[in-house]
Amino acid sequence: MDGTTNVADAGHPAGEPAAGSVARYLRERIHDGTLAPGTHVRQETVANDLGVSRLPVREALRQLESEGLVVIRPHSGARIAVLDFEEHTDIYKIRERLEPLALAESIPHLSAEQIAHVDTLLGEVEAAAPDPPGFLDADRRFHLACYAGVPTRRLLRTIEGLWNETQRYRRILLTTFTDADYETVAAEHRLIADAIRAGNVRAGEDVVRMHIERSRLRLAAHRELFDADISRG
Repeated sequence: MDGTTNVADAGHPAGEPAAGSVARYLRERIHDGTLAPGTHVRQETVANDLGVSRLPVREALRQLESEGLVVIRPHSGARIAVLDFEEHTDIYKIRERLEPLALAESIPHLSAEQIAHVDTLLGEVEAAAPDPPGFLDADRRFHLACYAGVPTRRLLRTIEGLWNETQRYRRILLTTFTDADYETVAAEHRLIADAIRAGNVRAGEDVVRMHIERSRLRLAAHRELFDADISRG
């Protein structure tokens, strides 16, 4: 980061919260390559450059972490996310085991309102394709809504953390998608929603496991993408 750019002068909507402005500013520089993968993001430097306190910078970095653009590690701060093939393999394999469990725990406890919300989000995911940013957001909300009935917060927090870590891999995955691939994903989502409505735990577990495994194998077949800038797609 160099120079000084007050967030009020950065072309952002009037009245936008400071954290939102900081997140937007950093996101744009990640996407245009100004902040390269692996770059250490210093909160104090960002705050000084943008004329804000460190609090909105911390909030912005957490938001960017949830989008898969930043990785925050205890005692080492924030860095622009890089792509790691072995990490992707490990995390997806963990998800393949934990998320079927989460769905099995969730289905018996979902309220009618929560099931209706799953159906609403199902439509939003399909409407968002093939726009990658919109699809990524709606897809995440759909899956987490399916697990909303999990009675133990620890399991849900673990899964949310894994989703944060895989967001950058989901971004590059979409660069390989055709319209037919979006249709395949939509069909799997419908099967998950059908299992939830029917209370069919076993069917739901099987589809979720297959759904995640297919993404892992698709990424493994495109290993060359792990050398690409995270801003692609």
